[in-house]
Amino acid sequence: MLDQYRQAIGQHRARIYSFAHYSLRAKEDAEDVTQEVFIKLWQHWQKIDHSKLGGWLMRVTHNAVIDHVRKQKPSQIHLDRYADVDQQSATDDQAKQLDQRAFKDQLQVAIKALADPFRSIMIMRDVQGLSYAEIQISLGMSESQVKVYLHRGRRKLRDNPNLRRLFDSYVKDETQSNKVVATGARQAANDKGKTHAK
Repeated sequence: MLDQYRQAIGQHRARIYSFAHYSLRAKEDAEDVTQEVFIKLWQHWQKIDHSKLGGWLMRVTHNAVIDHVRKQKPSQIHLDRYADVDQQSATDDQAKQLDQRAFKDQLQVAIKALADPFRSIMIMRDVQGLSYAEIQISLGMSESQVKVYLHRGRRKLRDNPNLRRLFDSYVKDETQSNKVVATGARQAANDKGKTHAK
């Protein structure tokens, strides 16, 4: 039994941790939830249908994340937990990376701000790549309900003004960058043509 339990931990730990981390945005909280889920797995080992272990674990993880958020103090819930970014000189590549990081951080904040089940379904489907059947088992919903919530959740993100502003800014910067590269390439080609003409 212990070997099977360890095998289950090895097989499912990454998925459980990533769901908790994406939901809570703090490494320590995600580790706490992951540990709590595996404690529950040990406690219920004999009662679980092991053919549906993945779904059971995701359901327990989902519930553990909700419980964890409820236990937090209101002041902690609203803290921004952005990853530390090293102080760097603002070269084009670094600025681009920072823009991508800002968009990714804002996307995580926007997903975390969604009410459940929108948040959980979006993380399970769009971040973790779970199938509709796996989400259905994890959350105890029909496949059509999962699809409806997923569609509505994605629409909520598209309507988020902060994400829209960052996305539009990113697209604009990319377009300008591509124009500069194209202009430079044309200039280089022209210069090369002039050199050969001489």
